[in-house]
Amino acid sequence: MTIRFNPQGYKATKRERIEHNMDTFERKVGRALDHLNAGETTSDQFIHEINVAHSNYKHNQRNIYKEED
Repeated sequence: MTIRFNPQGYKATKRERIEHNMDTFERKVGRALDHLNAGETTSDQFIHEINVAHSNYKHNQRNIYKEED
């Protein structure tokens, strides 16, 4: 998850970071499904994209919960 640098010093809350992470995961899964339905990818590629998205989601969630607000 990328949180852009904000010169005013605002840092997203833990809840906002979690919601952003979920939104990103849903967007990646939706895009993979769209590509599969359009016939642009094979089922193996689709499964790989889902696995990568899920792995990134889990990694980001761990990092979010490790941080202290």
